[in-house]
Amino acid sequence: MKKKRVDTGKKAKIKQRKSYTQEDTWLEEFAVRSVTGNVQSKKDETRTMIKLGEAPKEMNLQFGRVMAVGGRTWYVQSNEEVIECLPAGTVYALHEDTSLLAVGDMVGFERIDDGTGIVKGSIIQVEKRFSHLSRKGIGKYAGEQVIISNVDGILIVMSAADPFYNKRLLDRYLIAAELGKLTPSICINKIELMDKDLIAEDLAVYSDTLNIPLYFTSVAEGLGIKELAAGLNNHSTVLSGPSGVGKSSLINAISGEELQRTGEVSERTWKGKHITSSARMFALPGGGYLADTPGLRELGLWDIHPDDTAFYFHDFDAFYPKCKFTSCTHRHEPDCAVKTAVEQERIDPERYISYLQIVESLEE
Repeated sequence: MKKKRVDTGKKAKIKQRKSYTQEDTWLEEFAVRSVTGNVQSKKDETRTMIKLGEAPKEMNLQFGRVMAVGGRTWYVQSNEEVIECLPAGTVYALHEDTSLLAVGDMVGFERIDDGTGIVKGSIIQVEKRFSHLSRKGIGKYAGEQVIISNVDGILIVMSAADPFYNKRLLDRYLIAAELGKLTPSICINKIELMDKDLIAEDLAVYSDTLNIPLYFTSVAEGLGIKELAAGLNNHSTVLSGPSGVGKSSLINAISGEELQRTGEVSERTWKGKHITSSARMFALPGGGYLADTPGLRELGLWDIHPDDTAFYFHDFDAFYPKCKFTSCTHRHEPDCAVKTAVEQERIDPERYISYLQIVESLEE
């Protein structure tokens, strides 16, 4: 005879709670779901029918913002309350993106009384998105993957070392930001590990030519945190970058609270460990929101044609109209003003290399 399983410890306590009216309660529940791998398989998922347009008015929906996701559960904040929600059998969408739901979405939901006393809901409608960060999915999920939606800007976080910042990945982020209508800024963390002036010189094309705000921080030594917090105040910003660069540590430092777990960099590969497993949003003490995202080792661009790539390299803007051919790809054509500008170092050679590599990857 099988013994009946009895839940003990933190998991059992969470099951006994009746509502999620305080942030630490629902965040604790979210953390347990993430750690225990409480994710339903494809076999267990309920199929959702998607209809474009608004839900019927008689449904009298409540509205809120998706703050986090754990498995198939979406945590929706409505006023001061956070409700556990699942997608309904039919969901009305006011956007046409491949990803139906993403953290940051504004959604309409109905409350559900299942007799447990826990506040739950069913997501009925997803509002139109005014911005998003997305990438091309990997493997069999090769469509667009929306990582976060409805934020003002993106803080591209990299580190001075351990791991070293990656300008090729940085250039991809800038294209993704423009495609998603996000205002970009750059943060180089762990600046205590390298000479700040050398890095500032190396990244001058971004701050001086492209006029992108550039922050230097050290969470370990408390450097640059106040300046960064002031720049993010009263805005909604997604932090994104490779694993191990200190995104979660920055969020903890800016908020003054231990909101995110942090991890060390693997000495074997010098790549960060994936501590953040899915996107989450946090309210800033002075107003606005920060969103943390899983570390990305690569960023496949979505919805861009190879021939249009040059239009997202704005340091080319003054030169490509002078090319001999209007359809110039700036790679092999004669009398190319962009290539001439690279040779004269009026365009940063490394930016041009990034351009070539991105175009090549989009043609694959």
